[in-house]
Amino acid sequence: MFVGWIRQHEFVSDLEEFQKSQIIDMNLILRTFESNSDLCYGVYDKDTLVCFLTAYEFDNMIFINNFYYLESVDENIKKRVLQLFINTLSSEEKTVLILVQKVEKEFFKTFDFQEYSSFSQAIYKGGAHAFNFSNATAKSIANENYLPLVDSIDTRAFREKRIQYITKNVFKKSSLFLSTPAGYQHSYAIHKNMIKISPWIMEDAAYSDAEKLIRGLIYHRGLKRIISFIPSKIKEITDLYRSYNFELRNDFHLMYINKKPNINLEMIYAL
Repeated sequence: MFVGWIRQHEFVSDLEEFQKSQIIDMNLILRTFESNSDLCYGVYDKDTLVCFLTAYEFDNMIFINNFYYLESVDENIKKRVLQLFINTLSSEEKTVLILVQKVEKEFFKTFDFQEYSSFSQAIYKGGAHAFNFSNATAKSIANENYLPLVDSIDTRAFREKRIQYITKNVFKKSSLFLSTPAGYQHSYAIHKNMIKISPWIMEDAAYSDAEKLIRGLIYHRGLKRIISFIPSKIKEITDLYRSYNFELRNDFHLMYINKKPNINLEMIYAL
């Protein structure tokens, strides 16, 4: 096994082969690699990519946005790639964040990661919508000048400037931006039959506007499977998803090392 830097020239073909085993967000992975390849690591069994990690560095935090491995990968190998990432961090002052499944929680705790908050995966399995969605409503959430709002409200939610990450790394051709003065929602395709909501940020207590956005999402995307990751303990948010037939799976955790983050979870309708 080789554990180290991503092999740049073969990375696209390596990911294409990897995604035959599980769904991955190739656009996000490649854009993150392009942003800072020094925070991206891979494990190779001969010439086959079997595990990889990518991370994006902000002013005050580093977000591990992809950590994938094949089922055959031994836990010691996963530990080696995560330890390599931690060893090469330039500063211990920045928060390092990652969203993990429940079964991975103990693994990350061995590296001193702590839980910040529990999260649920919200899943909409597709189907016709059973609500009215007028042209007036559609126009009210299809604002062209959404970037200043995204920059302002997202910064307040995360206490971090993430506009470049959202528009350069997360954004893709299939992106759908919906917004009102109280918040914005971004969704995109990660598979021909799967849509992911990420991110979706609202002002506190903006339930009626959030409902407009979820209706707009289902109206435009509702024939496909939709997923998002939401704070489990924010009742207003979980109630909204449940009221539109999303199934919630409460087995994810947002974890961190170094400084504890200061995220306003009541604004996070999708991470």
